[in-house]
Amino acid sequence: MFINQTKKRAFYYDQVIDIYKETGYSAYQIAKLGVVPVGRNAIKEWIANFVSENGTITPYKTMQSKQEHRDEELEALKAKVADLEEQLRIEKMRGRLNEKIIEIAEKKYNIPIRKKAGAKQ
Repeated sequence: MFINQTKKRAFYYDQVIDIYKETGYSAYQIAKLGVVPVGRNAIKEWIANFVSENGTITPYKTMQSKQEHRDEELEALKAKVADLEEQLRIEKMRGRLNEKIIEIAEKKYNIPIRKKAGAKQ
């Protein structure tokens, strides 16, 4: 049974520590994610061991870099939205222009261009 525990520790320890470093989640939150099939107490011990070996880890720095990444992402999305709105405005103008061209052609040449409602095929 002890051999099985050491295999499990070797296999999942790095995953738990990576999650802890990236998110700053508590042992309960990591266990609740269901990513690793290890109990909350084992996760709590692993985190305590890691912190005691490596000093205090500040998930705030990681969270801060993620916030900066989100800000960059947000700016990129805003730019994309502005570009798409401009494309939409141009397409609406093109549609209105086509409507006007059809109206002028129908009046000038007295030819019905638009399909009439209920027309037989």
